[in-house]
Amino acid sequence: MTSAGLRERHKLSTRRALEDAALRLFAEQGYDQTTIEAIADAAGVSPRTFFRYFAAKDEVLDMGWHRRREQLSELMAAVPPDVEDHAAAAAVLVAMAETLEPERERVLLRARAMRTSAALRGRNADTTAAWEDGLATALARRHGLDDADGRARAIAAAYTAVWRSAVGEWVRSPGAGLPSLVAEAFSYLGDARQPRRIRTSDTARAGRNTSSPK
Repeated sequence: MTSAGLRERHKLSTRRALEDAALRLFAEQGYDQTTIEAIADAAGVSPRTFFRYFAAKDEVLDMGWHRRREQLSELMAAVPPDVEDHAAAAAVLVAMAETLEPERERVLLRARAMRTSAALRGRNADTTAAWEDGLATALARRHGLDDADGRARAIAAAYTAVWRSAVGEWVRSPGAGLPSLVAEAFSYLGDARQPRRIRTSDTARAGRNTSSPK
C-alpha cells in the first residue's frame, strides 16, 4: 500500500474511532453532558484532532450519511430505465439497507443518543430531509429532469417514511434483518398506489352509520 493509501486508511480509522466514542458517550451520559474533550480522550486523540474531522460534536451523528446519499444516487442511476419508479425506489432502498446491516449497533447507539437531545433530533430531521431530497432528485433524473417534480417528491416522501419505519423496527427487533424488513414494509404500499376515490357523500353516510344513538 502506498503512503497516500496508508494516510487515508489512518484518517478513516481515526474518524471511526471518534464516531464510536461519541456515540457511546452520548448514549450513556447524554449529548449535552458529553464534552469534546471526553470524546477525544475516549478515542485516544487530542481535542485538536477532533476538530480536524468535525466542526462540532453534533456532526458525529452523521455517520457517513453524506457518502450514503451519494451511494443512493449511484444505485438509482444503475437501475434499468424500464423499471418503474416505485420499484426503483424500493430496490435502491433495499440495497441501501444491505449496506447498513453491519451498522446495527451504531444505529442503536445513535437512536439512544437522539433521545437525550432535542438538538440531535432536529439534526436527524435535517438528515432525513436531505436523504428524501436526494431520492427525489435521483428519481427525477431518470426522466431527464434536473429538479424533482411533484411525482418524484411524493414517491420519495412515501418510501423514505416507510424506510424509517423499517429501520425503527430493526432497532427494536434483535435478530431481524434490515433488508428483509425494508422489503416487507415496501410491500405494504402496493394497495396504496391506486387509491379508490371516496365521495364526500360516502363520508357523510359513514358518519351517520357510526354515530351513537340518542
